[in-house]
Amino acid sequence: MDLRPKRYALAVELTPYCNQKCAYCYNAWRDDPPGAQGLAGGELLRLLDKALTEVSFEHVTLTGGEPFARPELFDVLAVVRRHGLRALIISNGGLVTPELASRLVAYDPYFVQVTLNGPDAALHEAHVGAGHDHFEKTLRGIRCLREHGVRVSGCVVVTRKNAHALGDTLALFQSLGVADIALSRFSPAGYASEHTAALLPSRGDLVRALTLAEPYGQRGMRLQVTMPVPPCMVDTALFPSLRFSSCPIGTAQQEFALGPKGELRHCTLHTEALGSVAQESAAVLVESPRVAAYRDVTPAFCAPCAHRESCLGGCGAAAAAVSGDPRGLDPVVAQHVDDTLRQRLLAARGGTEVFVPVGRLRASRTPPEALP
Repeated sequence: MDLRPKRYALAVELTPYCNQKCAYCYNAWRDDPPGAQGLAGGELLRLLDKALTEVSFEHVTLTGGEPFARPELFDVLAVVRRHGLRALIISNGGLVTPELASRLVAYDPYFVQVTLNGPDAALHEAHVGAGHDHFEKTLRGIRCLREHGVRVSGCVVVTRKNAHALGDTLALFQSLGVADIALSRFSPAGYASEHTAALLPSRGDLVRALTLAEPYGQRGMRLQVTMPVPPCMVDTALFPSLRFSSCPIGTAQQEFALGPKGELRHCTLHTEALGSVAQESAAVLVESPRVAAYRDVTPAFCAPCAHRESCLGGCGAAAAAVSGDPRGLDPVVAQHVDDTLRQRLLAARGGTEVFVPVGRLRASRTPPEALP
């Protein structure tokens, strides 16, 4: 009998390094020096093996940074396979080569999820960084994976800039033979919090994007809205062909994150560590009272709402990054009900879109006198 605690998934952040500089990246350690690798290879493999030995996970997610930039990627996949599990990989696709795709087949990943944020280079690279041909490299990566029989799923990070183009972006995925799509509305957690003014979608932006997506769902494209969309913002019943998610922390669908320093966190968006897998049992960490207690606190704004216990006010990691309150109201809602936040966003958008979140003022390179 397996007495280990059973949990849904473990996301392993293989490296802080990425070949792109996405403004929506939620990794708080994105300012690490170029070439940073996080845990040394041997330690990474040891801690992953330890976590999978101590906790029964259903699957492993390999993320980063960019997973394909990690030299030990296939060693990691071998550890996952040795534990009888399969992995899914979150990538931008830009580093995929025929040799890599061919080698990946033997490890039978569930899929490689690749992000496109627009139907053309200009809009995509407005999100991930211009000047490096990222759009074409991503398209080549998708085609290469599919040509070698590796399943590809898609992702669109829905932002203030690209909500109007979601239909055309889904059409591009469809032309590439990709039918499973994660619609990950922008959440200003971690590094992304400094791009809140530029990227945070309004209620109108989200309704427009979902309206454009609904016909694709009706025609058989499998669309999952992966970041919480609080029901006080959008009536999800209006979009019956889309699947919606809520915050999974403290539920059977929670995906814990193993970070680049060996820390275990609530999820990839949260920065607060539950503890170190190097120093503590992963089984003890996933059963920490702090995990269950996370759902006990919701923002005061949410108190009268019938959906409070499932919604939790949206993404707590984004609230922590932008307002400094780890159980505050998600900025995607707060922008409509919090006068202070709304005025800061309007001021930033009317100028140079400089927006330094409360939680990162000290770490920011922006001098206080330059703040809007």
